[in-house]
This record gives sequence, structure tokens and C-alpha cells, in this order.
Amino acid sequence: MIPRILEIWTRVETVLIGLAILAALAIFLGGGLVRILAPAYAVDWAVEVALYFIIWATVLSGSSLVAEGRHIRTEIVVANLPPRAANLLGWAMTALSTGFIVAMLVYGWQAFQFALLLDERSASSLRAQQGYAVFLALPVGMALILGRVGLMLLDGQRPFTGGTTLPERGE
Repeated sequence: MIPRILEIWTRVETVLIGLAILAALAIFLGGGLVRILAPAYAVDWAVEVALYFIIWATVLSGSSLVAEGRHIRTEIVVANLPPRAANLLGWAMTALSTGFIVAMLVYGWQAFQFALLLDERSASSLRAQQGYAVFLALPVGMALILGRVGLMLLDGQRPFTGGTTLPERGE
């Protein structure tokens, strides 16, 4: 059941990331094209909105990177250690990485709330609320990574070590 959830999760994330990047590209190029071909209709917010999509796509990709074993890893160090030490270091890195992600989630949420409190808005004519456009991406991305890490651990995988499976008891 968990592998199927992780598979669906990965597909949904991949589609969302792809759509965000395509939207960023379309808005950026469209804004530039309008600025060149019809300057009277040019908008000052095209680059800003494209950047918002890029920020969201980047943060959302963290969870997919964990699933693919391409996120933060200690592969070079672990490869040169005896199996027992490598296993211990792998667990330490998983714990440290997870702790860092929890801290980023908490501080990202606080930054989001602070941006809402200050009612931060973009400088363009769009006047986009920065809390939702920029700051919310970090806690959402970190929550997705934590969810993925939890499911991977339940499935017998160890995140942040290349997605290797956990050793059986007695090994």
C-alpha cells in the first residue's frame, strides 16, 4: 500500500512541478513578447509571477529528490566505512536531516505568518501578498518532505542515504 501511495505522490508532484515550470516559462516569455510587440499593453508583473512559479516548483521538488535518493547524502563518506559504522552514520544523517527539515518547516511557517501580519505586498501593480506567493512555499515543501520521509521509513527505506532499504533485524 505504501509503495503505491509513494508512486502516486511522485506522479502528482511531477505534474505540479512541470506545470509550474511551464507556467513560469509561458508568463515570462509572454510578458517579454507583449513588451516588445505591444509596449502599451505590457505588464510590470510578468517576471514577478514567473519567479513565484519557479520558487514553488523548486521547493516542491525537494520531496521528489528525497524519493529518488538525490537529496542530501553522505555517499562518499559512507562508502568507505565498515557496514556497522555506515549504518550508524546513515541513521545519524537521517535524524539530522529530518531535524533540519522540521526546523525549516517551523521557521518557514513563522516567516509566512509574519509576512501576513505585515501585509507584505509586491512592488508591482499586481500587489501580490508575499506571504502566500513566496513564504508559504517553504513550510509546504518541508511538510511534503517530512510526509515522504515518514512513508519511506514505514516502507523500510532510509531517506537521505540513497533510498537504501533498512537492514533486516539480526544483520
